[in-house]
Amino acid sequence: MAQIVSITGLQNLVNLQTIIIDFNGLQSVNLSNLPSLSLVDISDCDIPGTNISSLTSVNLSGSTAVQTLRLDDSEFSGGVPNLSGLTTLEILDLDQCGISGVLDLSGLTSLITLDVAGNLALTSVVIADSQPITDFNGIDCALTETAVDDILVVLSNNGQTNGNVDLSAGTSAPPSATGLAAKAVLEGNGWVVNVN
Repeated sequence: MAQIVSITGLQNLVNLQTIIIDFNGLQSVNLSNLPSLSLVDISDCDIPGTNISSLTSVNLSGSTAVQTLRLDDSEFSGGVPNLSGLTTLEILDLDQCGISGVLDLSGLTSLITLDVAGNLALTSVVIADSQPITDFNGIDCALTETAVDDILVVLSNNGQTNGNVDLSAGTSAPPSATGLAAKAVLEGNGWVVNVN
């Protein structure tokens, strides 16, 4: 089966609202300056004939109406795409993308659902109290104790109820007393919380 390995000229589609290009061989996609674009799903792209993730770059500058962004199973070990300006983004899926170190998502002010599972070298995810996050999937990461504590504290302060946060498995640290106190607050607010 032939795979799409390159796509160009999308900027001519000024009214484009949805783009779904899963299971292809794309390496780089330019989605800049598409003012109506609200749903992007470019997941599970592999180098043709292999099981090696191919997508390394997505340009979203100027496409500020995006609400759902799914880039799972990409190759972002060299850096995550620039997500600044995506103030309407509600759903972000970056699971199994080779992300390591610190991932700062605190500027995504509308974020509700976040999936960073399977990033085995991801040590910290920075989020903010003001984000309305109710679903955080951080399974199979390498979150430090401080990172686990910070995530739990921020989520316990964001005022949301009946959410879900999973920071278990992988090599993520268990929470300290600070994190456990925040976990209790979350559970008291109807959250399901899983930690190591």
